[in-house]
Amino acid sequence: MSGGRRLVEALQRIGFGESHDLQAEGFDWMFDDEAVTPFLEWFCDNVGPSNLLSEQEIREFKILESSGEGILEGDQLEDALKNASVPDETQELSPEMLRDNILQMEEELQAAESRKEHLLQQRNKLSLHHTALTHRLTKMGLVESATKNQYKKKLEQNQTDNVQMNTALERLCQSTKDLLELYHRIDSLHSATGSSNTSQDAAFLSQQPLGHYHHSEERFTQELTSFTKKQFFEGIADLVGHDEGSRYQILDISNPSSLVIRGEKQHVTNSDCKELARLQALYPTSQRRRIKAQVEEARLLAACNFTGDKLQSLGNHGYPSNVTELSDRLKELQCKLQTVQRIGSKVAETDLHDLIQENAMLQATRVLYGDYNLKIMRQDYFTSKQDQLIEQLINQQSRHKFLLMSYEVEAHRHRETHRLLTASEQLLSRNLQAQQTRMRMMSDPSLAPPSGTRSTIDSRDVFINRLHNIIVDDKERNGHQQLFLTYSSLLEGARQLAERLSSVQEMLSSTNSSQDSRLADLETTLKRCEDMVYAGSATIDGQPVLSPLELMNGMTRLDQTLQKLEQTIRDIIGEYNNKLKMLKGDPLLAKQRRLFVYFLTDPPRLRRTVSELSQRLEAQLVT
Repeated sequence: MSGGRRLVEALQRIGFGESHDLQAEGFDWMFDDEAVTPFLEWFCDNVGPSNLLSEQEIREFKILESSGEGILEGDQLEDALKNASVPDETQELSPEMLRDNILQMEEELQAAESRKEHLLQQRNKLSLHHTALTHRLTKMGLVESATKNQYKKKLEQNQTDNVQMNTALERLCQSTKDLLELYHRIDSLHSATGSSNTSQDAAFLSQQPLGHYHHSEERFTQELTSFTKKQFFEGIADLVGHDEGSRYQILDISNPSSLVIRGEKQHVTNSDCKELARLQALYPTSQRRRIKAQVEEARLLAACNFTGDKLQSLGNHGYPSNVTELSDRLKELQCKLQTVQRIGSKVAETDLHDLIQENAMLQATRVLYGDYNLKIMRQDYFTSKQDQLIEQLINQQSRHKFLLMSYEVEAHRHRETHRLLTASEQLLSRNLQAQQTRMRMMSDPSLAPPSGTRSTIDSRDVFINRLHNIIVDDKERNGHQQLFLTYSSLLEGARQLAERLSSVQEMLSSTNSSQDSRLADLETTLKRCEDMVYAGSATIDGQPVLSPLELMNGMTRLDQTLQKLEQTIRDIIGEYNNKLKMLKGDPLLAKQRRLFVYFLTDPPRLRRTVSELSQRLEAQLVT
C-alpha cells in the first residue's frame, strides 16, 4: 500500500471531515523526505480514535477556560492532583496512607531542594552580574572621556566639513554667476547699443554674424562657376578647335557612359576610318611628288653648284685647250651620266615603290599615334583643370563642414553645461530638503532642554505621550481619560511594569526547572525507544527494525551460507564443463575415463576390454 493511501486512511480513522475528498496520490511525495518518513509511519500505524478528545471533554474545557479561573499546568497540576483527596483528620491513618504521605513529602522535599539550588544558582548569577556592572561602572569614566574626545574630534571634523562646504558653495555660486553673465552679456549689449554691436562682442560662435561668410562663399561660388564655364564650356573651341569642342567634358571614370570607358560613337569611328583610308590612298601619290620635287631640287642645286665650279675653273683656266682631250672627257662623263640615270630609274621603279608602300602602312600608325597623343594631351589638360576645380570644391566643403562641426561642438558644450546646472540644482534642492527636515526634527520640543521643571507632559512631545499610552492604561486604572498626563503616573506605570516583569521572570525560572527535568526524562525515554526500534542503525532517519535481533542475526548467517553454497556450486559446474571439454577434445583421455569407470563399477567388463586390447596389440605386432 502506498504511503499516501495509508495517510488518508489514518485521517479517515480519526474522523477528519474532508478526508473522503482527498486524493491518496497527492500525498505520496511526503514520504520521499527521509527526515519526516518515520513520523508519518508512526502516525499512520499508531494514531486512532482513542487519541482524540470527545466533544463533551472539549465543551467542558471551553467552559472552564471562559470562566476566568486559572488552569493548572505542570507541577501545579500534579500538586493539585496529589492533594485532591485530603484524608479526614479524625480518621486514623493506615500504613498505606502514611507511606503515600511520606512519599509525597519526600517529593516535596526534593522539589524544595531543587528550588533552593535554583535560587542559589540565580543568586550566584546575580552576584556575577553585579560584579560585572560594578566593573563596568569603574570603566565608565574612561569610556566617558573617550566619548568626549570622539565628540570633540567629530565636532572639529564637522566644522571643517562645514567650511569646505561653504567654500564649495561660494565657488559654485561664483561660477554660476560668471556663466550667467557670459550667456546674458550679448543680450545686455544688444539692449544697450541696439544694432551697433559687432562680432567682437559675441562670446560664442553661434552669436557671430554669418553675413560676411555667406557673401564670401557666394562670391567664391560665382568665381568658381565662371572658371568652370571658361575652362570646360565657353571658349573651348578657340583652344582646341571648333569641330571637336563638344567632346570635352569633366572626366568621371566611375561613369560607364563616359568616352574614356565606352569610346567614341560608331559614326565618329567610321568617319575616322574613312579619313585614314583617304590619307593612305593619297600617301603614295603625294610621296612620289614629294620625292620628285626633292630630286628636282637636288638636281637643280647640283647643277647650280656644278655651274659655279665650272665658272670658277674657267676663270682660273683649269681646262686644257686640246679638243681631243675635251671630247674624251665629255664621253666619259656622258657614260657616267647614263649609268647614274639607269640606276636612278631602276631605284625609282623598284625600290622606291616598295619603300613608299611600306611607309604608307607606317604612316597610318603615325597618324593614329599623333591623334591619340593629341587626345591624351587634351584630356590631360582637362584633367588638370578638373583637379583644380575639385580641390576648390573640397576646400569649400571643408570650410562648411568645419563650421558645422564647430556649431556641433559648441551645442554639445551648451548641453553639457545645461546638464551640469540641472544636476547642481537637483543636488542643492535635495540638500535643502534634507536640511529642512533636520531643522524640523531639531525643532521638536522633546529634543530641546526644558526651561524649568514641570509635572505635566507637554502635549507636543509625541514620543513621551506615546510612551505613556503604552505603559499606563488610564481607562483600566481610573475608569476615565485624564486631562493632563503627568510624569509621576509615567514613573508609577514603569515601576509596576518592572514588578510584573520580575514576577514573570520568577515564574518562568520555576517553570523552566520543572520543564528541564521533564524534558531530560523524555529525552532518556526517547533514546531508549530509538535504540530499541532502530536497533543500532547507522542513520537516525533509517527504517525501524521489525524483527528481533537474534532472528535477524540468524537470517544474516543463513544468507551468508547460501551465498557460499551458491559460489561452490558455480565452481563445481565450471570444473565439470572444463573436464567435459577436455574429454571431447582427447579420445584417449575419454577411453581412459571409461576404463576407470569400469574399474570401479564393472570389473569383468574391464577384464574383457583389457584382453581385447592385448589381443589387438599382439595382432599388430605380428603383422
